[in-house]
Amino acid sequence: MSKGNDKDKVDPNRRAIVVGGAAAVAGIAAGIVIGGNVFPKLEKQTVTVKQPIVEKQTVTTTTPTPTVTQVQAYQKQKVANYNSLTVGSPVSVTYMGYPAYVVRTGKASIGGVGPNGDVVGYSAVCAHMGGPVQYDPNTNCGVCPYHYSQYDLTKDGIPVIGHPNQYLAMLVLEYDSSTGDIYALGFNRLVYGVYNNVGQASSSSSSS
Repeated sequence: MSKGNDKDKVDPNRRAIVVGGAAAVAGIAAGIVIGGNVFPKLEKQTVTVKQPIVEKQTVTTTTPTPTVTQVQAYQKQKVANYNSLTVGSPVSVTYMGYPAYVVRTGKASIGGVGPNGDVVGYSAVCAHMGGPVQYDPNTNCGVCPYHYSQYDLTKDGIPVIGHPNQYLAMLVLEYDSSTGDIYALGFNRLVYGVYNNVGQASSSSSSS
């Protein structure tokens, strides 16, 4: 055979490579087109989120103005005169609306006034259940007939017999040596039945 005929012959292996390469390129192109249709291109979107505007609020706190009530006080009241008192004979009085009595015990007593320190004054209301306290000159005690409670009036009204668990309220007295007058200035403890001697007192007052 001649050399010219050899040039005209095409190597089948080379043809297969060319054809296969062309097919591969075509397949890739088709895949790109199909893939683009099946999986659309995602576009980037910018989302702007508006933050709410927070306004500053001024909180005004109003403090209520407390109501100031004038403090009441005990009254100074004349309840007896030393020269008119007899040992063992009580004088009934009403001090700021509370029944009480003033008596000369004949011996120096706790809270006593006068030349001998034997004039004392006490509430006439029992500290147990509010019964009437009566003076017993034989014992110098205030005695309640309801339950026979007794208070020693020479020793600050301490309970000595019966049910009371507290002292009898004693009048705080003041003695004027120039005139002999005796004044009540208040109680040293609560009177039975009240929680504020001054606040719950009435304006009535007397002595007899």
